[in-house]
Amino acid sequence: MLVAWTQAVAALAWIAFFAVSSEKFVRPGAAWPAIAASAVLVIGMGGLLARASARGDISVVGPVFALSPIFTVLPDAALSRTLPSPLGWVGLLLAVAGTGLLSGGEAGGTLRALFARRDALDALGAAVLLGFLAAVDRWAALALGPPSYLVCSHGTTAIVTGIIAAVTTPRGLIESTTPRNLVTVVSHGLLGVTGTGMQTTALTLAPAAYVNAIRRMSAVIAVVLGTTLFREPDVGRRLTAALLACAGAACLLLAR
Repeated sequence: MLVAWTQAVAALAWIAFFAVSSEKFVRPGAAWPAIAASAVLVIGMGGLLARASARGDISVVGPVFALSPIFTVLPDAALSRTLPSPLGWVGLLLAVAGTGLLSGGEAGGTLRALFARRDALDALGAAVLLGFLAAVDRWAALALGPPSYLVCSHGTTAIVTGIIAAVTTPRGLIESTTPRNLVTVVSHGLLGVTGTGMQTTALTLAPAAYVNAIRRMSAVIAVVLGTTLFREPDVGRRLTAALLACAGAACLLLAR
């Protein structure tokens, strides 16, 4: 439900952008398959990430989700013909090292033990989908320009998720129109417009893995919040793991 409303708000915001600016809308044409793929990937990623966050430990979910740049490399190479530089590969290896450290302690000391956790497995699935989504976003943004791509992508995702919500949870859809809920989803959607716009513009300037990695630096905040708000244990190891992942992101930021 949240995805449907926030995507709808974002689409309306971009329509308003075209109405008040001199930017010309570019018809999708051959880019429609990328727009459809984007909608499917957003829905799948959002569902997995919401389930991971609801059922588990956010200081595990955040760093595992931070692996998404690794899963961006091959799709981005296939679609946009770009690969990380040597320093970029160092950054990706640091991200893997961070996740390896995260697998210690109560998780049993191995990556296998970490990914036996349902929250970690869901977060990994979301990371894979986000990796593919970043590559698709980059290709489509280069083809159409960020504004035209985003209005189509948000609009398509809003329509698809709205239909799914109307069929599966019609009562929930009606309840989501209460003033209190509308304030929440509209605020969320408007905040998302700015971040998504900046991210998509960045994707036209650098390989998708680099942009995706910088976004994932929020893993450190996930660890801190998990400890301060929910008293999640073993903060030292988890914070070190998140910092390793962020060091990888820094390498990607500096890479060419």
